[in-house]
Amino acid sequence: MLPRYLMMLCAVLMLSCVTGCHNCEHGVLTVLGGESVNYQCENGDRIVARYYTLSDSSLHFVKVLLPDDEEYTLPQALSGSGARYTDGRMLIWWIKGDSASVEMRDKNGDWQSIYGKCCAVSASN
Repeated sequence: MLPRYLMMLCAVLMLSCVTGCHNCEHGVLTVLGGESVNYQCENGDRIVARYYTLSDSSLHFVKVLLPDDEEYTLPQALSGSGARYTDGRMLIWWIKGDSASVEMRDKNGDWQSIYGKCCAVSASN
């Protein structure tokens, strides 16, 4: 069975084409972006994030690679300040400027910070 976020992404793509997005008239809806941004966290761990958007700007999402080599694909969600990406059930990726943090649910279902005070760094650092 496809992961829930992948099914959601497919549904959004199909819906945007059905509703007549201007790029779909020509059968073209593309994913833009994907450049890696490296983050160094206060505990020394590194996280890699790649930010994407659909060509009609109907969806923004991020692929986050954590230090344990687990990768998450998260759609952008509403945020009061900065940007928040989450699947709503397992992981939250917060960014504001060059700073980032990660929250995950604990065994009781409560959100806990697992990587805090992460800062964007150049790939050579």
